Amino acid sequence: MNQAKKQQQTLLAGFTAPGRFGSIAAAVSGGADSVAMLLLLQQHCRMKNLRLCVFHVDHGLRESSAADRGWVEELAKKLGLDFYWRRAGDLDRAGGGRPGSEAWARRFRYQCFASMLEESGAELVATGHTADDQAETVLMRMLRGCGAAGAGGIRSRRVLKVGEKAIRLWRPLLNVARQQLLGYLEAVKQDWREDETNRSEVFFRNLIRHRVLPVVKSAAPGAVQHISAFAEELQQLHAFLQHLAAAFLRKNKKSDKLSVAQRPPAALRQEVIRLWLIEAGFGEAANRALIRRIDDLWNRKGGGRRVMCRQKVFSRCGDCLILADCNSKT
Repeated sequence: MNQAKKQQQTLLAGFTAPGRFGSIAAAVSGGADSVAMLLLLQQHCRMKNLRLCVFHVDHGLRESSAADRGWVEELAKKLGLDFYWRRAGDLDRAGGGRPGSEAWARRFRYQCFASMLEESGAELVATGHTADDQAETVLMRMLRGCGAAGAGGIRSRRVLKVGEKAIRLWRPLLNVARQQLLGYLEAVKQDWREDETNRSEVFFRNLIRHRVLPVVKSAAPGAVQHISAFAEELQQLHAFLQHLAAAFLRKNKKSDKLSVAQRPPAALRQEVIRLWLIEAGFGEAANRALIRRIDDLWNRKGGGRRVMCRQKVFSRCGDCLILADCNSKT
């Protein structure tokens, strides 16, 4: 068995579980990670008798983006795969955020994925996130002050709502180091495209990638894998906490009132509040600071104290927390 075949088998064995699906779309930017993923997915789909196609998103932010799209299209053609693509301007520009920002680009990609899933009939989108991406994400979120949920990083599988549609995401390479993929591409003599914006330290992720993570790797060999394993354990712990919190909500919440006669541990209280905020439509406003302010209400008896956010007010009345509109006389 040659070296390339050995590397392929090792990488395929490291795939995260996708669940049961008959057709997969590989999201390919042209970069090394996504190109390696595509080659590996082609072999995976052959072995599993699954249909595979290629998605590409052109954000329209770089002069070379059209050339990237052409390059990915040629690669898909060479591999005998159907190719679908979208570009900025074809859809509503992500529905918010500053064009060019990381948040905007992410929303725009998901919007494009939803559109291409509908056109292609694929059931699942595979993205090329690696263990390095996981380490970068965990470090970024921790430095920005995330809680346990955020420190869990990227999930290997996720269902996202995009408008009225749901998209299923799979990150098969989340346990694989980027260096392994580069070695594989070299072994199979496959080139890739370089995105010049990945070198710009204007983006926080790139700053972590080029300045912080190399120091961490140098100080602690195996750091990427250790951070990735830590994130996976946090995900499992948080899933259990979510289960307990959801059960507490079902038992103790009626309409916009939550019974707080009980005083469970702080971690459970705050997860109950987080789920309540999400259920009430607070979205990204359901941050650590807001959760802790509401938790203060839970811990203190008597009325008179309120927490306001997004034209809503949380107040305590006896053994209940009440959510109401700001103009309510509750």
